[in-house]
Amino acid sequence: MKHKLFLFLAAASLALVGCEKAITPSPGCFTISKTQQVKFAPGNLQAVFNINPATGAKEYTYSFASKQWECLGRSKPFVGEAFDLFGWGTGDEPDRVVDSGAAYRTFVDWGNYTIRDPQGKPTSGWRTLSYEEWNYVINERPNAAKLRCAAQIDGTPGMLLLPDTWSLGDVRHAFTNNYSDTIFLTTDPNNTDWQKFEEAGAVFLPAAGVRAGQKCYGYQNFGRYWTSTDNIMTAAFFFGFMNPTEYQTGLRQWGFAVRLAKDQ
Repeated sequence: MKHKLFLFLAAASLALVGCEKAITPSPGCFTISKTQQVKFAPGNLQAVFNINPATGAKEYTYSFASKQWECLGRSKPFVGEAFDLFGWGTGDEPDRVVDSGAAYRTFVDWGNYTIRDPQGKPTSGWRTLSYEEWNYVINERPNAAKLRCAAQIDGTPGMLLLPDTWSLGDVRHAFTNNYSDTIFLTTDPNNTDWQKFEEAGAVFLPAAGVRAGQKCYGYQNFGRYWTSTDNIMTAAFFFGFMNPTEYQTGLRQWGFAVRLAKDQ
């Protein structure tokens, strides 16, 4: 069965209407099915590899980006340098760059490994959402079209996702000077727009681009985020936005961004 879903970005008017939900929503949470919620990681996944001097083996360290809008767009990882575009299911070998889908047949979730938060604290319990779960967050949860929109933070474009319990009062100040379909936010300490969004549980997915082989394309132009769902032997589903805004299948060796989530 072919999955294809166009994701139309909502306008900046986020007035909510009441409706019944199968579960009681929690602050900062996102429903991914009629019975389940998650919280998203505080930033895109990043990895660094170093060489063990005693064994010569690679050793990997995972962390979350220090800011939600941070994306690196690096085409080829070097020793000691962070990177954030991964082949599908490469939790056991995040720097794998092999031009063959056969090298990516088994999905190993990056969330299986210890990941340091922006403060350097080790965390665990994260996972990659499936195609069906991303679809529910973006399009099927109550008021879904009013809980997402295009946004820019300090010039970095992306998609803003709002939690289930959002209210217009939480974001009224941020909309004061925003009249287009894209919300423009700033991290200027004199302007607390983004701080108000983030404290209320908002998630920002930056347009991190893609990696094909050892070349990057579309950095800060569009976003591609892996799901855990495979399609055919050499492809898997990803969630994309901007150009175009849809769910599609991509070759597993392509490097896409990863935003993990944790069950609540």
